[in-house]
Parts: sequence; C-alpha cells; structure tokens
Amino acid sequence: MTCRIVGARGEATAMNFVLPHRDDRVVVRTPEGERTEQLGKRPSYMYQLEAFAAHVRGRAPLSLPLDAADAVATMRLIDDCYRGAGFRPRPRTELRGV
Repeated sequence: MTCRIVGARGEATAMNFVLPHRDDRVVVRTPEGERTEQLGKRPSYMYQLEAFAAHVRGRAPLSLPLDAADAVATMRLIDDCYRGAGFRPRPRTELRGV
C-alpha cells in the first residue's frame, strides 16, 4: 500500500507505509531530481510495542491513546471506511462473562 504526499517543493512516496519491513523505500522527487531513501526493515509494530513497554516499566509517559474513548472513535472511523467502500460495518460482538 503506497502513500504519496505532494507539496509545494516536491513529493514523497512511501512504497509500503503499512508494512515497512517488506518495502522500506521512500522516493523523494523535487525539481532538482529524484532520490530513494531506505528507512529500515523494522516492523512498525515494534515502535508501538517499545513505547508501551517503556510506559509499563515507568521509563516514559504513555504517548499512545489507549483509553476507551479512543477505541470507540477508532471503531467509528473503521465503520465509516466500511460504509465508504460500500460494505456494511462488521457485526457487533457481545461480551460474555464480563
């Protein structure tokens, strides 16, 4: 999944921003030319996991929104994406034994 960002001085294309460990290239194009940068094949999940672990171990403040309000807002965005693609949102799951 690529992501192309266009600005007044050029553009940058991340070849696989969702799975950078599979393709970490970012192509930068400006009037001066084109260059390809490689940002490292580390999975993006590792950065999230390290931030969470640092917080749990008391080494860093939590910089990730991990509360219930954020989870509900995220699910609303996901449902909107489903609707925008012409699909019905996923069915709700009932919690049992909670």
